[in-house]
Amino acid sequence: MEVMKFQAISFVPFGLMSTICNAILIAAILRNRKLRVRQELKIIAAQSFADLVEALATLLGGLYRLIIIVADLKGIEFSGFQCMLLPHSWMWRWSDFATSFMLLVVTFDRILSVAVPVEYFAFNNTYPFVAISTPYFLSTFLSMFAWYYPITMTEKLSILCLNVYLSPKFYSLSKYLTSFATALSILLYIPVIILARRQMKAMRKKISETQIDHRRRIQLRMTLTIAFSSCCTFFLDCVPRAIGIYGTTKLMAEENIQCESVMTMLFHLTKLNSIIAFFLFYCRNELIKQTVNSMFNLNHASNYYFFVICFN
Repeated sequence: MEVMKFQAISFVPFGLMSTICNAILIAAILRNRKLRVRQELKIIAAQSFADLVEALATLLGGLYRLIIIVADLKGIEFSGFQCMLLPHSWMWRWSDFATSFMLLVVTFDRILSVAVPVEYFAFNNTYPFVAISTPYFLSTFLSMFAWYYPITMTEKLSILCLNVYLSPKFYSLSKYLTSFATALSILLYIPVIILARRQMKAMRKKISETQIDHRRRIQLRMTLTIAFSSCCTFFLDCVPRAIGIYGTTKLMAEENIQCESVMTMLFHLTKLNSIIAFFLFYCRNELIKQTVNSMFNLNHASNYYFFVICFN
C-alpha cells in the first residue's frame, strides 16, 4: 500500500516541473516574433509541446492514482474502454510516440542546417509544417492501435487502470519502438556534432563576417546546444525507457496481481530530461533568456531567482 502510494506521489513533482518548464519555453517562443519565425525554434516548440503533453499526463495520472489509493477505491473495477477514456491514458499513448519521433525530426533538422546551410535558410513555411505534422500524424495513427485491446477485452481491471495491464503487448512494443527511435536520433547526431565543430573552427578564422555567416553561427550554436541535450537524452530517456519496460514486463510474467514494478519510476527520468533541456535553451540562447525574463519581470541581477520562482 505504502509502496503504491509512493509510486503515485512520485508522478506529481516530475510531471508538474516538466509541465511548467515546457509551458514556459513554448510561451517564450510564441511571445517573441524573432523566435517564432525561426524554423528550428518552431520545431523545438513542437518537441516541447509533445513533452508538455507527456508531462501533463504524468501529473494527471499521478494525482488520479493518488486519490484512488488514499480513498481506498482500488477494489472498484473498470472496463478497458473506461480506462482508456481517462485523459492521461490516451495522452500517454500519443506523447510516447510524439516525443521520440520529434527527437528524430530535430536531428534531421540539424543535419540539414549543417550540411546545406544556404538551402536551409531558403526553406519556406512548408518545411516546418511538414516536419511537425508528419510525426504528429504518425503518433496519432499509431496511438489508435492502443484502443483495440481495451475495447475487446472481457476481463475487468482495477480502477487504477495501470498502463501495462491496459494494453500489455502494445505498451511493450511502443516503449521499445520509441526507445529505438530515441537511440537512432542520438546516433545520427554524432556526425552532426563533428561537422558542426569543424565549421565553427573554420568560421573563427574568418576576419570579417557576412550576414550568412552570422546566421550560420546562430545555427551552429543551436546545434551544439541540442548536442548537450542529446547526451542527457541518452542517459535519461533512451536507456531508462528500455530498462523500465523490460523490468515491468518481467514482473508481469512472474506476478498475477495488478501492480506496477518500481522499474516504471525510471520513466520519470524522461521528464527530468525535458526540464534539463529547458534550462539548456534558457542558458545558451540569449533571446530566449531575455524573453523568459520579460515574462516574469526579471532583470539580469535576478536571474538566479528564476529557479526559485519556477519551482516554489
